[in-house]
Amino acid sequence: MNLKTSVAGLLLIASAACSPSNAENASSTIAAAMDGPAVQYDNFSEIPESARPNNATISLYEENRRTFLRRLISGGNAYRIRPAGNAMPFRRDLLPESATIKRELSEGYLLSYLYYENGSIRYDGLPPRDRFSRPVDNDTLFFTHSTGKSIFSYIVGHAICEGYISSADETIDWPLMANTVYDGQSLQDLLNMSAGDSHVVTNGASRVVGAGTHHRDMGIDTIANYLQGTERSGGGVFYNNVLTDIIASYVAYRAGDNYERLLRRVFQDKIHIGNDVYFELHRRTPTEGRQSPYYGQLQTRASYSFLMTREDFLRVAVAMMQDYQQQTCVGQYLRNAQNQAVRWPKYRPGNDNAQLWLHNYAADYGSQFYFDFHGMRSRNIIATEGYNGQNIMIDLDNSRIVVTNSAATGWDQRTFVLNVIRDGELPR
Repeated sequence: MNLKTSVAGLLLIASAACSPSNAENASSTIAAAMDGPAVQYDNFSEIPESARPNNATISLYEENRRTFLRRLISGGNAYRIRPAGNAMPFRRDLLPESATIKRELSEGYLLSYLYYENGSIRYDGLPPRDRFSRPVDNDTLFFTHSTGKSIFSYIVGHAICEGYISSADETIDWPLMANTVYDGQSLQDLLNMSAGDSHVVTNGASRVVGAGTHHRDMGIDTIANYLQGTERSGGGVFYNNVLTDIIASYVAYRAGDNYERLLRRVFQDKIHIGNDVYFELHRRTPTEGRQSPYYGQLQTRASYSFLMTREDFLRVAVAMMQDYQQQTCVGQYLRNAQNQAVRWPKYRPGNDNAQLWLHNYAADYGSQFYFDFHGMRSRNIIATEGYNGQNIMIDLDNSRIVVTNSAATGWDQRTFVLNVIRDGELPR
């Protein structure tokens, strides 16, 4: 299968998606001023969740990420999904200006705020064009981070409905992963992060035990070699980044030569993307100095690490909402995800700094989505969460959606997301 690796336009990317708990003890104090010199953190392309960057630092990291992206593209490690030209512009029925949202976009860490209700965008917020060295606009590609986990779960639903996978209860029977912890498990357990793999994944949820590098810097076949002889151990949810890339590559295996067709069906025919969408590929790596029988195949390279524009984030959310509401085949998959959800161990709405992470307000987790939110347990709410605030929250009963993209974690999820979904009112 040939991989398309060209790039167009101005892009915003980060090198790795991170788990939702790496910086939960970080201070919630917002920086007193957004001026001052830029700060380069240890990670070249991603601002740490504990950081409270100023404007110059946010601008610097956009340039760093552009450099990272050029390297990704030139190395053949980005997969491109083109728009089909069928995207419809959103209707707009805008509410009065929210001073609170406007202030956060002008002085805080939010880079984009979209509120959608009953078929229309009701609030469309961006930072002032002169705030950063490059303006944030509708052409900026944002890294999805762990929201990409939920998007890939949505792709799993389509793979089931297209017949590539029998059901979410399918048993993993995958030669590449034979004799590993994932062999013989149900796909549903993998989707629920209940695969008993806490002993094989370490170091920020993005390293395989025994490997000295990020999991995306090696092929899935190399990862499978590290996992040889491992077995399931323990129970409960163990949230990690390696597992969702395993799921992504499993779908590539099951779809085979039709994988590109499957992606086009999801992004072009269902979501109707308006701009290019990319996902990062695992690197091609030898296993113990030699190429495995699977070397370079897409089943060794797929990931959940997407890049898309703010409006395509919203298009994804609208497609999910419509599938759920119309009870399509994929909608039934989402309903099953809700019904099969398990207890989320990080539900702690009363803890200090809880407001910095959306997942602290979710009581359940299923198929890479968050459910059963504090104060809304009786309602059908589904949400995604990505590192540093790349979030989607959908009220499936009242057709409300909030989509956020941000540079850092230091803003209140209650004010800008939870309360808006709960009440259908923007902060003043």
